[in-house]
Formats: sequence, C-alpha cells, structure tokens
Amino acid sequence: MIRRAILMATAALLIPAGEPANADVASTLHNFSPSGPGTVKNPNPVGLCTFCHTPHRAEQTRALWNRSLPQNAYGPYQSSTLLAPVGQPTGSSRLCLSCHDGTVALGNVLHAPGQVIAPLPPLQGRVRLGTDLSDDHPVSFVFDDSLALANGELHSPSTLVGPVRLDRNGEVQCTSCHDPHSDSFPKFLVTDNQSSSLCISCHDKRDWTSSSHATSAATWNGAGTDPWPGSSFATVGENGCLSCHDPHSAAEAERLLARTPPEDVCLACHNGNVAATDVESQLLKPEHHPVIETSGIHDPAEDPLNAPRHVFCADCHNPHSVSGATAQAPNVSGRQRNVRGLDVGGAPIANAQLAYEICLQCHGIDEQPSPRVVRLDHVTNVRLETHPGNPSFHPVTAVGTNPGAITLIPPLSASSRIYCHDCHNTDEAPNPSPSTPNGPHGSVHAPILEREYPLVDFVPFDASTYAMCFKCHDEGLLRDDAAFPHKKHLENADAPCAACHDPHGSRASTHLINFLRFDAAGTEVVRPSLFTGRLEYQDLGGGRGRCYLTCHNEDHCPREYDGPDKSFIGDCN
Repeated sequence: MIRRAILMATAALLIPAGEPANADVASTLHNFSPSGPGTVKNPNPVGLCTFCHTPHRAEQTRALWNRSLPQNAYGPYQSSTLLAPVGQPTGSSRLCLSCHDGTVALGNVLHAPGQVIAPLPPLQGRVRLGTDLSDDHPVSFVFDDSLALANGELHSPSTLVGPVRLDRNGEVQCTSCHDPHSDSFPKFLVTDNQSSSLCISCHDKRDWTSSSHATSAATWNGAGTDPWPGSSFATVGENGCLSCHDPHSAAEAERLLARTPPEDVCLACHNGNVAATDVESQLLKPEHHPVIETSGIHDPAEDPLNAPRHVFCADCHNPHSVSGATAQAPNVSGRQRNVRGLDVGGAPIANAQLAYEICLQCHGIDEQPSPRVVRLDHVTNVRLETHPGNPSFHPVTAVGTNPGAITLIPPLSASSRIYCHDCHNTDEAPNPSPSTPNGPHGSVHAPILEREYPLVDFVPFDASTYAMCFKCHDEGLLRDDAAFPHKKHLENADAPCAACHDPHGSRASTHLINFLRFDAAGTEVVRPSLFTGRLEYQDLGGGRGRCYLTCHNEDHCPREYDGPDKSFIGDCN
C-alpha cells in the first residue's frame, strides 16, 4: 500500500499542473494487471502502476519512470505552415513514446521486485505511433505569445486555464491533450472533444464558431464511405475538426488530413451523402475545374503569383470559415469568406472581399497556356480582359461602360454588376435539384458554362444554342434588325456571337468587339480584309459602326451599318 501511494503521488508528475492526482487508472486500458479491462495484460498479480512507475531504480527522469527512455531518432511533424521549431520528443511525450512508439515490448520494465512480468508484446494498431511522427500532431515545442502572434490563429497560452495545459517548460506535450490516468473521455483525452472543444482550446480559426462546419447538424445518410469512421459523434458540427483532420497517424501527414488524396477530405461529405449538394459528380463532368487532375499540388503557403498551375477546393473555399451567408455582386458570400485573391491591379489580397478577386488569383496572373480560341489581341488573362479601364467589359469588376445598354432583361440594367459564376456555373443551374451545387465546379458546356454558348464557326441558329447570352439579353431585341445588325450574322450567316464579341471584355473596342481569329476547332474565322489588309472595328457613335475584315470569304473593306434600320453599306470598289 505504501508503494502504491508513492507511485500514485509520483504519477501526478505526468498530469498537467493544477490537475488532481486522484484519477482512477484501474478502470483504463493503462491497467495491465490481471484486473485490467483490456485484452493485453499481465496474467500474474502485479502492481497497478508497475508498468510505468517504480519507487526504486527508476530511469533518471521525472515521474520515477520504470521504462527505458527511447533512444530512437524520430521523424517530427513538419509543414510549410508550421512556425514552431519541432525537434526530438522531450518531457512527458518521451515517456509516452517508451510504449507508444511500438519499438519496445510492454513487459520490458526496469524494476519489478517480487513480481512476475510476462513478455507482453509491443503495442499494435492505431495506438502504435512508430518513430515517424510526421503524421501526428506536433509535440515538444514551445507555445508562447510570440508563436500565437506569428500564427494569427492561435489563442494566447495565457488562456489555457482549463484542462488543456502546457508542460512545465511551456511546451505542448502529449499530456496537453491526454490524461494517462483517466479515460473519463475517449482516448484518454483531458476533456470532451465534441464540437472541437478540445481543439479550439488552442486553435482560434477565423470565424470558425459561426462556420457551417462548426454548426451544421447534417448527418451521414449511410451511403458510400463512412466520413467519420470510429467516431461517436453523429453530425458535422459535433465532429468539428475531426471531420477533416486526424491528430494521429493521419492519412495525409502534412496538415494532418484524415484522407488522401486531399480532395477526398472534402468529397467524403460533399458527394451528397452528408452535405445536401453533390459537388463530386460535378467534377466528373466533361468541363470542370481540374481538382482531381492537380491533386497534391496546392500548398497554403505557396507564392500566389508563382505557384504551379492547379486548383483545389481550398483555393475558393476556406473550410474553417465557410458559411451559408448570402451576398450580392460583387461581394463574396459566406461560402467564400476569408479566401485570398488578386485585385484588378494584380496585387495579392490575403482576404478577398469581392468574389471576382478569388477567381483572378488563378485566372488573372498570366495568359492561358492552351487557350480554347485565339482572338485578335491574343489576350486570355481574365484580369486584363475585364479591367475597368477597358473600352468595354462585362460588368464583373465594375459597372459597364455602355449606359445605353437596352437589351438587358429586367431587373438587370446598365448599372448592374454580375458574378463570374452568373455565367460559369453548373449546367443544372437553370433547373436545379436539391442536390445541385452552385458555382463553377463542372458543366457539360465549355468552358464550365451554365448554358450553351458555341465557340466554333458555322452554327445554325437556334435560340437554345445561344441560351447563355439570352439568359441576360432579350432575344427579340437582339434579333431585330431594326435595332441591331445581329440577325444577318446569327441567322443568315450562321456566325456565332463569339465571332465578334469577347464575353470577358475588349482592350481595344467598345461593345466587347474582339474578333475571333481561330475558333475552338482551330478553324480560321475572321481575318484581315483582302482589299485593305486591315482588321479592326471602329465605333462611329450613335449606334453606328464600321468593320475592316474578311469573314466567311466576304470582304468588309469596310462595311458600315448605319441609319434607322442599321442597313449595311459599303463595298470593295
């Protein structure tokens, strides 16, 4: 009894400062005596604390440790976003690893006089961490205010006045989260981790508490793969951080993601089996953001102006902040809250407030490596195409330049603003189902368009063929030659809208005029006038215009449209 009292007192050294040393280890899996509840235990009578502590001949360390301390070289956790230096395990973590690295048998104790210790095997399964700790939450690093300030999303360590405590030297150790003497909470946690209450003791992710992932009551419908294997929690909000992260033996070591490849962390729920909408099916459509094809390239610490070309869910959505809050163009909604971007001047933004800035972080840096079509100015950088300093542009980055735009369908007007995803969206958006996600995840129409929009020449006219344009522009007005010269091109010549108009904008002309030199099939569409050698459009004002070009083997040298009926005049004589 005296020995047990001494051991229980010294065992208190493993418990964070301020915690009582009266936890009942007898009822836990750390009881390897014959009375222990686990399957691995000593068949002969043995002291309850023997496998960890001894009052005599203990290891030269704290807690009268009855095991040889590990001499292994461990591979510590590393990450491009980790600001704390993490080296070899120290303090109580080193004690824990004398069992949990799985290299030494449990029965190998230093001193057990009068007791018969069976050759109990090393730990196996998930509790065996091995010597590679790169897939485990980092330990043995100093957590101080300097680190919290540098990280920006950590609480000050001065707030740790509850069950989560630092080691006596201010380090995070295994015992910061685990109490080896009590399993009052699963996995020997020092407190319940329902709704991430343990994680958020240290982590202070921006807008986490109001985010969908923190508050959602969505549950798994039982189809497909279990998104939370082994969890006792039923909802997204209850699982919290554990919906995506695994603090030990994580499938994706860097950032401790619970699944690999990284996109599977998101798609485990966003396949319609937990989340209401099915994003995964959108990514399998012919036109889609190449999330799967560029797997593993994204890095939160990457240089936004020089990163390898890729796209990942977190490029557009911050999983720690995302919410269902709505917004009006051009502002970001809750689904894109706290995401970085690029402004119209080309400068990176840490927290984009305008939705198009998020798109520009990829589509506004340089020219497309393999453009679908070739236009007169050869510019495919969307930031340059939609720049508010251009003569014309779709009103994404600013209100449009044409105050006389009369073809718009109310409530749209010349002063309206639109989102990129008003055009680039799932093809199911016109007739959505409850499982249809909004946004440019995937479509059957190129390039990820909500509706059909031909990018090749000689397209027989049909209203559905130009459904993308007619979503916002009045079909009747556009086809009325008394107002505009479109009917002659669309219906009489089978020329697509794209032959003359660049839907993003024009750096040289009004009315989005930026002639299509080669279409998506590689066919030459508009070329210089054979008679004059010129290829240009001139806005003459008052609804009048002049073109120098050759199209469909018809030379405009120039061709003007003028007068109340916008009749064409001019020839090559």
